[in-house]
Amino acid sequence: MSEEHTKENSIKKILQGRAAIVGTVVVTVFLCFFTMFEFTALYLEWEIPALKVLTGDETSWFTGDWEEEIALDDSRENVPFSEAGQECEGEREYAADRTENAVDDKQIEKKADIAKTDNKEAEKVESVQDTEKEKEDEAGTESTEQLTEKSEFPYYIRVNRKQNCITIYILDEEGEYTVPYKAMICSTGLYNATPRGIFQISDKYLWRELYGGVYGQYATRIYGGVLFHSVPYYKKAKNMLCTEKYNKLGQQASMGCVRLTVEDAKWIADNCPSGTTVEIYDDDNPGPLGKPEVVKIDTNNPNKGWDPTDPDEENPWKESLEMEQKAVQDMVEKSEHKVK
Repeated sequence: MSEEHTKENSIKKILQGRAAIVGTVVVTVFLCFFTMFEFTALYLEWEIPALKVLTGDETSWFTGDWEEEIALDDSRENVPFSEAGQECEGEREYAADRTENAVDDKQIEKKADIAKTDNKEAEKVESVQDTEKEKEDEAGTESTEQLTEKSEFPYYIRVNRKQNCITIYILDEEGEYTVPYKAMICSTGLYNATPRGIFQISDKYLWRELYGGVYGQYATRIYGGVLFHSVPYYKKAKNMLCTEKYNKLGQQASMGCVRLTVEDAKWIADNCPSGTTVEIYDDDNPGPLGKPEVVKIDTNNPNKGWDPTDPDEENPWKESLEMEQKAVQDMVEKSEHKVK
């Protein structure tokens, strides 16, 4: 009996050991498969709901990518973006406002000169002006200083991570960024890799080398290794656009950066000075101006290597667009001629 009992114990131990080995092998194979699947999904930019559920708002998967992105700050391929001598659209608007104010001041001076012909009327005007000035002073010098400080940054950028849509706001009469001005379509990070929060933009690049051996036009740093930039290019050349990535605008697709059309990336670089606030958030509502649409590029089109929105004079899409517009105009003129 003792021998049989010993044999049974030996068999149980062997089976338990084998079960542990088999379990370890199965778990190891599963983890290896899952890791390979994960990296393949990230490399090919697949949107897989199951992975999004697993990651949630965690960005740990992309921490290494951000570090690699920051390391590229010193790349010799980078071309800094110079704001010197470039007049921003916001600056033009404020210049126009200043011009209008100057015209108003001249008109006031003329009225004051006319009023001086009547001493009594002049005294009334001066009295009213003094009273209004005292009221403005009493309203608080602090609010005036705050408005002046905000006016240095004409725009406020809100990035809706969930809808892959950007809304640009400008100041209202009270000095708050409540007036929607412009909307842009974008691609934020896969599986919520783009961090939520409030940041201030800083460095800008005309061309910047990006993680993965690709390049971006008009790159503007949001935070750390997270930037605004155009859809990537295979080479630092405007005719080497990653067309399949361009066609993903409007959905999550990057490792954390915010991809834009060249037109929109250039607008941010041109018009939003360093220090401009960027708010990244989640919402089912794309924004007050809605989510713009972008025309997909036919991968068989000979112009597919160019971003259709690139303002470069050599952009072949411009000639195609002009030909299309001319053809439409000719059709309209012919139809009008037949009617007559």
